[in-house]
Amino acid sequence: MTSSDRDSAATQEHDPHEDLPSFLREPDRIDKILYASLMAMAVYGFALIPFRAVLLLEHTFLHTWLSGSNLSVLILAAKNPDRPWFLAFVVLVAALSTIKFMPLFYWMGKKWGPEFITMSFGGYPPRWFRKMEAFIYRRIDVSLFASFVPFSPIPATIVVGIGGIARAKGWLVGAYLFIFAVMLKCFYLYLGLTFGPSIQSSLETIDKYVMYITFALIGWMFLSIWWKNSKKAKVGAGDGAEA
Repeated sequence: MTSSDRDSAATQEHDPHEDLPSFLREPDRIDKILYASLMAMAVYGFALIPFRAVLLLEHTFLHTWLSGSNLSVLILAAKNPDRPWFLAFVVLVAALSTIKFMPLFYWMGKKWGPEFITMSFGGYPPRWFRKMEAFIYRRIDVSLFASFVPFSPIPATIVVGIGGIARAKGWLVGAYLFIFAVMLKCFYLYLGLTFGPSIQSSLETIDKYVMYITFALIGWMFLSIWWKNSKKAKVGAGDGAEA
């Protein structure tokens, strides 16, 4: 191989840092704080998973306070039908707990822009998002409402992030979040008061399978990351051998 060929290969060598979003390649102080907050939220969510069943069945209100669980609201409603003020407090706590991290997603969208949304989807936004993206930018309110419909596939975090990108008024996004979260909790409150234990068992079964799916998705995520890193390492080793 001539010196010119070696120089050409060196210039074409892939830098793994190029795969990172710009706000991670050269992060400023705010970028580091936001990214650390994102990691802390992930750790918080993973830490609750092993204790989910115990909290849900034996410490239901604590589970509501920690996670804003819909099923917790339903169980508390079924067990306390004659305590309206307590149930109103449960709805308030559950709604606030559900949206407690949303301001961070708003600021991440505002600071990082569309790259944050791409990163949230692992670099490959799904088809439904590509089709709905323009609509979400235009109608944050309707999109947030859709994200709080029971079993909706639209993540509220993505809509809130787009709200930050679009420079929507933060207080207005927060108001929508609170109102829609309260509406969702009231729906589960209604189910608990109306059907009680009969629907609780069904939702516990659904919740159990959702947890299994969550573990499977987490495993798939780490497996995909390992596989991609292995392929990059092999490509890098091959380039080095050729040089």
